[in-house]
Formats: sequence, C-alpha cells, structure tokens
Amino acid sequence: PKKLIPVCCQLTGIPRDKKISQLSGSERHKLLAWLKDGFRFAISGHKGFDQAIITAGGVDTKEIDPATMESKLVKGLYFAGEILNIDANTGGFNLQAAFSTGWAAGKAAGNTSEL
Repeated sequence: PKKLIPVCCQLTGIPRDKKISQLSGSERHKLLAWLKDGFRFAISGHKGFDQAIITAGGVDTKEIDPATMESKLVKGLYFAGEILNIDANTGGFNLQAAFSTGWAAGKAAGNTSEL
C-alpha cells in the first residue's frame, strides 16, 4: 500500500524519493530482509462480520504450487488468502482457505534458506 512506502524507507534508510528501479543490490537486499524478518504489525480490530466480504479474481492458481503456495513463475514468491483467484460461499470457507494457504506458504517460506 502507498502509505507503507514512507515507513519502509524510514526503517531501511532508503531515500523516499528513490524509485524502486534505482535501488542498488544492497538496498534491495536490505528491503527484502526487512520485509521478511523485520516487518511486524498488530491487528487492532475489525469491522465485524456484518461488513465482512470476499473478493474475486487474483493470482491464477495454475501458476502456484498448491503444496507450498510458491509461484511457478518467480522462485521464492509465495501467495496466500484473497490474493488468490479463489472464492467460495460465505460461511467460513474463504477464511479457511486464507488460513490454510497462509499456513502452507508460511511453512514453505520458513523452510527456505534463500532471501
């Protein structure tokens, strides 16, 4: 999200006005390391189930290894939850899909030694 960019820049020491295409290799590594190991946030609440919705569209599941949720196109890139092109009826099915794909992606990403 656009509001996250200044936070990323401040916490990694990367100049805010620098375009991503202009980042050096070490700056890219620093940013990736922060996203992988240093990025933390607290959930402060929700709007309730009366406002809960699902989305449709997203990353084609044919482009993802279902066991690891890793992209078949970009090694080391994992997907989970509503970024995927899956949707189901309301009643917890989408939540379960998000939990399950998140668990699989997190487990696989945590088992890799690559950044």
